[in-house]
Amino acid sequence: MAVANAGCSMSAPPAATPMIAERNHVQLAELNEGRGLLVDKCGNGCHVTPMPAEHTAREWPAMLDEMSARAHLGPRDRVLIERYLVAMATR
Repeated sequence: MAVANAGCSMSAPPAATPMIAERNHVQLAELNEGRGLLVDKCGNGCHVTPMPAEHTAREWPAMLDEMSARAHLGPRDRVLIERYLVAMATR
C-alpha cells in the first residue's frame, strides 16, 4: 500500500512573500488566499497540486482557462489562483 500511495505525495506550493506581492502590485492576503484555493481546488485527492514554476507567468492564464470548469472555479476564485500562480511563476 505504501508503494501505491507514493505517487500521491504532494509538496506544498511556495508561500508568497511581501516582496513578491509588492513586485506584482497585489495584496499579500490575496496571494495567500489564491495559494489556499489552489491547494483546495486543484490538489484534491491524488491530483498533484500544480506548482507555479511548471509554467511561465504568460502561460498560466490559458492553463486556468482550460481547467477552471473542471475544477468548478467561480470567477473570484479563478482570479485569486491566477494572481498567485502568475506572481509566483519563476519565468
